Amino acid sequence: REPMARYLEMGDISSQLALKEQLNCKSFQWFMDNVAYDVYDKYPQLPPNIFWGELKNTATSKCLDAMGRQPPSLIGIQHCHGYGNNQLIRLNAAGQIGVGERCVEADTQGIKLAFCRLGTVDGPWKYEEESSTIVHRTHKKCIAVHPVSSALSLMQCDPNNAYQQWKFKTLKPRF
Repeated sequence: REPMARYLEMGDISSQLALKEQLNCKSFQWFMDNVAYDVYDKYPQLPPNIFWGELKNTATSKCLDAMGRQPPSLIGIQHCHGYGNNQLIRLNAAGQIGVGERCVEADTQGIKLAFCRLGTVDGPWKYEEESSTIVHRTHKKCIAVHPVSSALSLMQCDPNNAYQQWKFKTLKPRF
């Protein structure tokens, strides 16, 4: 759920590996199979991320942003800053859009940051690359920016409407 972590340098772990060898430690897979075998019941393994990074709206050139709010709360768009954080958006293969450990959902009030449902890794979203739209599969509507208020909501999908078009841009850390 934290795609930028893959860029962190772990440093020299040779002493830890030597200790593991010296103590004849079992593998982490052995631990998962024999000790924590039930952990996936509540915390299923995550599907791979299809896209992650900034999610920029074509019409406004602004990015989807969790705005530093805690769920449940409406999210919005802000100037794209390229640092990730509240703008690091991921879409996994099961249709879940998330920001860190939180999920993006939609209701009649708008597009919201929500607590991910315990024991689930899926979501209602599908990114249509050809039209650059994000479709809510249940409601059959697309994420859109209101041209005046800049509020996010679901609207009837129109692949020609730039306010409904989104582009993912993979981010790399600046550390």
